[in-house]
Amino acid sequence: MAAYLPNTLEQLVRAGVNITIEDVSYLPQTLFELALIAKGSGSHITIAGNYLPATLEKLAQIAGGQLTVIVKK
Repeated sequence: MAAYLPNTLEQLVRAGVNITIEDVSYLPQTLFELALIAKGSGSHITIAGNYLPATLEKLAQIAGGQLTVIVKK
């Protein structure tokens, strides 16, 4: 299955949809933008992927409680 375009995800998050990003990789800048939108809209983002710790830390700073990170083996 193909990943959604970042614009589609942004529209969904703006509409208040909770999203899970798993088994696909988006650029950190895309994730940061989604986190900012989620913070304002009340949406929740769940991320399960191999992102650098610095990326995850920045996402946490931006989104706070609007973010869940799934740690996989």
